[in-house]
Amino acid sequence: MDKRIENLLQWINNTVDETYEPSTHSYISPKTIVKDDAEWGRGICATEPVRTKELIIRIPPSFLLNYTTVLKHICRHNDANKLEDPHYLKVYIPPTEVKDEFTKIYSFMNVEDLTNLSSFQLLSLYITFESQRQESSFWKPFLDMLPPISDFVSVPLTWHVLKVPQWEKLFDSLPESTRKHAEKTIQRFESDYETVCSLLKSKIEPNTTTTTINDDTSLLLPIDLFLWAWMCINSRCLYMDMPQKKNNSDNFTMSPYVDFLNHSCDDQCSLKIDSTGFQVFTGVSYKPGDQIFLSYGPHSNEFLLCEYGFMLNENKWNDLDVSSYILKALTAQQVSYLKENDYFGDYTINVDSGPSFRTEIALATMQEDQPSTSRKLQALVNGMTDGDAYELNSKILLDEIFKQVIKECEFKKNMNPIDANDDSNTILRKKVIKKLYDDRNFIVERHSL
Repeated sequence: MDKRIENLLQWINNTVDETYEPSTHSYISPKTIVKDDAEWGRGICATEPVRTKELIIRIPPSFLLNYTTVLKHICRHNDANKLEDPHYLKVYIPPTEVKDEFTKIYSFMNVEDLTNLSSFQLLSLYITFESQRQESSFWKPFLDMLPPISDFVSVPLTWHVLKVPQWEKLFDSLPESTRKHAEKTIQRFESDYETVCSLLKSKIEPNTTTTTINDDTSLLLPIDLFLWAWMCINSRCLYMDMPQKKNNSDNFTMSPYVDFLNHSCDDQCSLKIDSTGFQVFTGVSYKPGDQIFLSYGPHSNEFLLCEYGFMLNENKWNDLDVSSYILKALTAQQVSYLKENDYFGDYTINVDSGPSFRTEIALATMQEDQPSTSRKLQALVNGMTDGDAYELNSKILLDEIFKQVIKECEFKKNMNPIDANDDSNTILRKKVIKKLYDDRNFIVERHSL
């Protein structure tokens, strides 16, 4: 590990791109160090006092892995590809690069092929290829520091794709809202993989008669390797505007060293992106030995598990999705009213603040036989009243829902007892599922009558 970190630092401290003005060389604060932690895993810690608003990391554009840099690196292999946007001109690439089977495939691709891919698809393809190129890849020091697929054993997506032991039973025992989130993640992954495979086939098959390229897409783009690349992107991408892309979901970058910062519910660092690169400033002061954190956003444990592969012991953004319980109790008139006012579905209870406003509206609507004619209800929807008239009965309705939640939690938690024959990964997955139900129970206990 120490050697790989040393290689990474040597790589990102490369100053060959300083011909650009202003200078875009990297900066890693000498007051920090990468350190393994029993609870958090690999993270960045202070070795001496660090002040608030102090710059601790700067990574120049050429060492960021995103739509712009990947397109520049791939397009160099096809002379017909012309990138005139000034953003591409700022990206440094080595003057020479080793040619191999993968760079040959790059040479078949034109700008239109690549720009039709989403950033997620393009980076997944590129990282899968570059990881197989090993020493020939410019990005090897960065790729070597990405987490192995074993770091994502608790992500439901990996259960499905890799068909791990007991995966179907484990998947079915997830809370409904978690399962739905996981299913959406699976759809995204499968769509991306299919799109990239289709592009490769369309480029390779017409050229296999004159080259020695392997035309088996499953060998060039193994689904398990693509899954690893996809999960690394999903768990480590940071927002960065990509001027060449119009879809907001394409606006992200991967950044070496920055991705060592672990997640906290509270913002402890701020990010700045300009011509000098991706910069991280402290939001609070740190003492020697303190770990430096970065908030990935206001995400519940359910989200963190499905998207990143970890959960927090305490998470102020945890919520309980009670949509299914409310929706099955609504009458046709109540459903119609909620749809007309754009309040149908997505009903949650936050661990700290309690029912969301959408949930309060739904509970109030359940108390009206003819909601469309209720002035009292419309006043609440319009923000003219605070809903005091509905509060008591809303609590009673919510308490009945909580009883159903507790019953479901007890049943589902007992579906997956740890068995003596379970391997360590299966045991971890079962503990993860138990934690999800424990989180739900905690919210219920906190907001019950």
